[in-house]
Amino acid sequence: MDVLEKGKAVPEIELKAKSGETINPARVEGPLVLVFFHPVVLASRHVVGYLRRLPAMAPGVPIWFVSTATPEETEVYVQGYLEDFPVVLEGCEALRAFGGRFVPATYFLKDGKVDLAFTGFHKLALNTLGRRAAELAGKRAKDLVTEADNKGEYELAEPAPCAS
Repeated sequence: MDVLEKGKAVPEIELKAKSGETINPARVEGPLVLVFFHPVVLASRHVVGYLRRLPAMAPGVPIWFVSTATPEETEVYVQGYLEDFPVVLEGCEALRAFGGRFVPATYFLKDGKVDLAFTGFHKLALNTLGRRAAELAGKRAKDLVTEADNKGEYELAEPAPCAS
């Protein structure tokens, strides 16, 4: 599966977004969504797209997107699409610190520990993440991926180019 198991401590690593913001996921109090992605991996594009809905459902739950692509590839992808989110341009070291080799890899963290983790596009896992985040934000839980989206249940993750 190549993700940290539920209850595991998050590795001590500092991430720096292209905006200059920094974060150490192991030291974040409360919830944090961390998504390792690659802009040309279809499952990554779907996960990123659906997680863009999360702030409306769970205000105050931060989402950090960590790219495993080149900074140039990432810049083209995020322009006009992820500008409201922290995006880490060079995330291969972080992916390795998390023991990962595949993207997308999505983590819902609470107080520096893994609460939920999965690879690929996984409809049930995304909806579970959305519900948990909404509950923590004191909002009514809803699905991130609805029946109206006409989306399948699962898409495989792919090896990150930097995983070898």
